[in-house]
Amino acid sequence: MLTATYSLVAIAAEQKTTYSILAKLKQYIHGTLDGRQSVDPAALESAIDRLAQFDIYCHSRKVEVYVIPALRSSTEDVDQLLTELESLSAAARRILASLQQRIERAIQWGTAEVNQMCLAMEQYCDKMFRRLAKEEQQLLPVVNQLLSNEEWFSLGAQFLSDDGDRYGHRRVPPPAIPRIAVRV
Repeated sequence: MLTATYSLVAIAAEQKTTYSILAKLKQYIHGTLDGRQSVDPAALESAIDRLAQFDIYCHSRKVEVYVIPALRSSTEDVDQLLTELESLSAAARRILASLQQRIERAIQWGTAEVNQMCLAMEQYCDKMFRRLAKEEQQLLPVVNQLLSNEEWFSLGAQFLSDDGDRYGHRRVPPPAIPRIAVRV
């Protein structure tokens, strides 16, 4: 049971960090880019790069790498929820891919295209917020009920191994919050 508790605490901490990063990204996008007459092309590209880095981070979280695969292999009871989560992620990834393809045009076309891109970046953030909320409100309560003690033990061992690999076997991992400078 200690392993289940550790695993749930690790997941909760990771969720909190992910929400924090995403909120800062959305604030950066809204405060720095949205509604400006002229946007520095480097700022626009930087915002898209930050979203791409966040997307990579999201898909390397314990929930994505360990918990969801464990649920898939243990039960079919959550298939619909897992499909919804994947659908939100896929929609967000499509938005991100579109943004990455449109960056050159936005720089050349000016304000209208930049505003559309800012709206798309906010839509990406909104989809990811919805995914995180579904994970927290629907997935995580179910996880605790569906996984056996052996599965929790296996997850806990994977979490500890993953943390050791990421953080050089330090006891307390540093938060994975990227530095985001908000321009005023």
